[in-house]
Amino acid sequence: MNNKKIRLVLLTLTMGLLTGCFGRVTIVVTATPSLAPSPSPIPTEVPLSTTPTPPLAEPTNATEALAATLSSTASANTIKLWLSPDVPPEYQEALDPLVASGRYAWSSASAAQVKLVSAPPSGGLVTQRIYAPVVPFPTATDDVKWADIQRYWQGEIGALSSLSESGQPPEFVTTSAIQAWLVQQFGPPSPLVRIDVVPPDAIVTTLWLHRAAAWALAPFDKLDPAMKVLTLDGASVFDRQLDLNKYPLIQTFAFSGDPQLVVAVENEVKQNGKWITTNRDLSRMTIFVMTGVTALGRATAYQMELKGITLPARDILPFMQDADLVHTSNEVAFAKDCPYPDPSYTNTTQIRFCSKESYFDLLKTIHLSIVELTGNHVNDWGTPAFSNSLDLYDANKVGYFGGGRNEEDARKALIVTNNGNTIALIGCNPVGPAPAWAKTDRPGAARCNDDFLAQEIPRLKTVANVVIMTIQYQEFYQYNPTLDQVAYFQKFATLGADLVMGSQAHVPQGFNFTGNAFIHYGIGNLFFDQMDSLQTRQMFADKLIIYKGKHISTVLFTGLLEDYSRPRRMTADERKAFLKDIFKASGW
Repeated sequence: MNNKKIRLVLLTLTMGLLTGCFGRVTIVVTATPSLAPSPSPIPTEVPLSTTPTPPLAEPTNATEALAATLSSTASANTIKLWLSPDVPPEYQEALDPLVASGRYAWSSASAAQVKLVSAPPSGGLVTQRIYAPVVPFPTATDDVKWADIQRYWQGEIGALSSLSESGQPPEFVTTSAIQAWLVQQFGPPSPLVRIDVVPPDAIVTTLWLHRAAAWALAPFDKLDPAMKVLTLDGASVFDRQLDLNKYPLIQTFAFSGDPQLVVAVENEVKQNGKWITTNRDLSRMTIFVMTGVTALGRATAYQMELKGITLPARDILPFMQDADLVHTSNEVAFAKDCPYPDPSYTNTTQIRFCSKESYFDLLKTIHLSIVELTGNHVNDWGTPAFSNSLDLYDANKVGYFGGGRNEEDARKALIVTNNGNTIALIGCNPVGPAPAWAKTDRPGAARCNDDFLAQEIPRLKTVANVVIMTIQYQEFYQYNPTLDQVAYFQKFATLGADLVMGSQAHVPQGFNFTGNAFIHYGIGNLFFDQMDSLQTRQMFADKLIIYKGKHISTVLFTGLLEDYSRPRRMTADERKAFLKDIFKASGW
């Protein structure tokens, strides 16, 4: 059973099931200024350790195991290489072409002329490997202290109990290379520390196996959406302004040995293009914030008129400021004849929404770059208002998808390129109402066509690194998705969507993982006036981290609606209670 199947089985068992047209013209987003390796094998069973791990003997690797054979076959002029046991396997892969040339050979440590070891940079080839503290995704804790990690390693295992949902000291899940590096840096761990040493590709599955009490250190480029990345002393590894001189989880490598031979090796690995100078290349990272329902009408619009058009953005803007791309699902059209807003709050079925054109300044304030148009109110004020909205989006260089000027335009995907990452967004509305849907001669939202999507999503996977499918599903005022909703969202993940996102929800809903796909059944409101219950006031904004063509992590903003218009950041207690409710509704 391969790693992908193991992950699918383990995550599914853990979480449960909660008993023809080409893409729109590519938008190239300017890269944010600065300031796939081969998989490792994984056994069919993840090795588990339930007893304290004694201090390690010196680790061994494939280089040591083959040293005698290789040395005996090497010629007198062959340069002999050796890797320290704490050097990750991808660095051996970068040196393998040198060995294949016949000019180099793997050797033992004692016989090697050039060694690659963990060491501070010495002026030669600078190589950094940055790690992040991680826990299973459904964990309420957000931060860990470096001092507590050190205390834990030394035997005060209760120092990291806050990372455990059970309150028990967590198990440390690691690889042999990472453990060897930690031993080199801090000495052997206390016998009280429970450690699971697993292959690199088994970290995420093992974290979930021990989900009530487990944590790990993961290389930045090996992060996985099923992990939650913790901040370290409040610092995020995704922060472009992170001061690496003060960040403690950095491993550096250096070649040592005969100076002339070291220079020769460094030059050759530079030329073969396989060398990794850093596993956190900010020029290849995209930060994409996805939000839920925006409806700039009724009481929300009234508050904007009274207190300022940009008021709703005030407290969420700091979360969005580092984003390369910002999305929302705007359900209300901008109409030239939209009247002054009526703040009355009714639940009648005859509600008609519109937004004044001046309210577009709010979308500019959050730096909106992508708008979804799958909403069921997009044609409330008539198709001329919706067409006017499309003109505004075009004039302001805001890409749109999930709706359009006619049926064909509405179902086209939006292709966005940023920092070397290509992202395809496609969305649809399966529930109507019928007047909201686009037709051959009428603008509106894209009606879901399963036959079309069954062909289009796999096609998009051939032209984009990451495919995001959004759905304006039936609205359920509950945290947990229905079984029908689960099955419907799962279908698009199975077709190849990397993320499947519910844009319909006025009450935020839970999450799921299917294979390698991340599913969020409902993000909740962004700018709307639903103050009638705690659940409609609660909301998410999902900060998606995309690195070298892969979705590697999701950072969750949790907010609470105020003033019928303004989401503000939850307090620590509010956030913890909310996340626990959502994770429980997710089957976790």
